[in-house]
Amino acid sequence: MHRKNKLFVKKKCRRDTTMKYLFRILSILALFVFSLWGTVYAQETTFLTPGKATFLYMNTKEVNASYDNESLKFVTLNSGVLKLMSRDERHDYMSFTGYDGTNAGIGYAVREVYTTNPSMKFFEIIADRGAHAKNCGYWIVGKRDGNWVCFVSIDSLTQMGYTSGDWHQIRTSINEDGTGRFLLTSQHEYMPPGAQFQYQRKFAVDLRLQLFWDQNARWFGIRKL
Repeated sequence: MHRKNKLFVKKKCRRDTTMKYLFRILSILALFVFSLWGTVYAQETTFLTPGKATFLYMNTKEVNASYDNESLKFVTLNSGVLKLMSRDERHDYMSFTGYDGTNAGIGYAVREVYTTNPSMKFFEIIADRGAHAKNCGYWIVGKRDGNWVCFVSIDSLTQMGYTSGDWHQIRTSINEDGTGRFLLTSQHEYMPPGAQFQYQRKFAVDLRLQLFWDQNARWFGIRKL
């Protein structure tokens, strides 16, 4: 009887030791998963506060830029088309034109956009016309695998609910709140009841989007806010 009790105690001790060992392994795995998730989250691509855009219109026809140690420039032609080309004009990389079928009175705001995790550079271009800055084009361009590509355009925004045939203004804010986010707002103006003069006009936001860098796709993603 004493021998049986002794065997039972040994078996119970082995079972307790095994359970403790399994618990320890599961705890280590859980810590590893959480630490991995934290690392991925910490390395999410963030956008840096950009400099001021250069507005190409009338007497301001071009602005110099650089990318991958190549000297570039954005140039507006007499036709209203915007060109991205090498500064020596030997290479013509990209062209931009109004989405509403005309380039009359069009202007282009061009600025550089930078990120961290990973470190990248893009160009943002916003086209508008008229005293009320009606939008007529939006692009984010950069290089992928050594080739110039358009990552975001009006077509991309249309898929998220932007109505390209209507009157809009587009404005963007990059890291303005210190979160590293890239936000795009579409708004339209209207005259409230009783208003008679333009200074009485109001603005209504019709679409708010967040642009983000998808590290897996190596492309811009867009989400509606």
